[in-house]
Amino acid sequence: MPATFRHLDDVQEACGRCSLAHLCLPYGLGIDDIQKLETLVDVGIPIARGKDLFNQGDALTAIYAVGSGALKTSMIDAEGLEQIMGFYYPGDLLGLDGLGDEVHHCTATALEDSQICRIPFEQLDHLVDEVPGLRRQLMRLMSQALSDDEQLLLTLGRKSSEGRIATLLVSLSRRRQMRGLDASPVRLSMKRVDLANFLGMRIETISRVLRRLQERHIIALDRADVMILDFPALENWAARGAWVADQ
Repeated sequence: MPATFRHLDDVQEACGRCSLAHLCLPYGLGIDDIQKLETLVDVGIPIARGKDLFNQGDALTAIYAVGSGALKTSMIDAEGLEQIMGFYYPGDLLGLDGLGDEVHHCTATALEDSQICRIPFEQLDHLVDEVPGLRRQLMRLMSQALSDDEQLLLTLGRKSSEGRIATLLVSLSRRRQMRGLDASPVRLSMKRVDLANFLGMRIETISRVLRRLQERHIIALDRADVMILDFPALENWAARGAWVADQ
């Protein structure tokens, strides 16, 4: 019977917070199986700020995990307007939008100098036939990521301007904790125009709400970093559901 990894400490530190690590760990894959997976993964591929990882309409060739930095995804609609779809930080998976028809329906762009890990989709598809439990865990991981994105967008659509920003900060903070990181600071690497697009708000409203949260000592702003000083209070703001006139 092959040996298995029992703890995150048994895996290289660089991969300990990565979504791809969870393809192995929860199912106790043996060393031989993990080595098979490792041979597919290209680790630490650099992508410069402003560069696209993949584009809307590209064929799906790989799934990606953010190792460091941050990326955004966006779509161009039939009228030629851009819609920001999400923001991705270390440990998050990218490329899931192409699973249905093997074509990307959005563009992924680096918000800052970043590093990603790449796992070729075709080779991964072959490997899941050889490694018991890998397909089920892969589908579970992808389903959870898609569900989280959909839930965030649904929740944001019902919130006030204060509630939307607070909800985003709470969501990003919890994602950090899931990767074994401190709850804050939360880094807002995106431009305010992208944040406004994603939240469906005006740029000046975002600035006003962030300033209001800081004045109440709920957060502290340091350029792109947001230190959460009072998490329960931020959660209370996130729970606000009424629409307000200053959106």
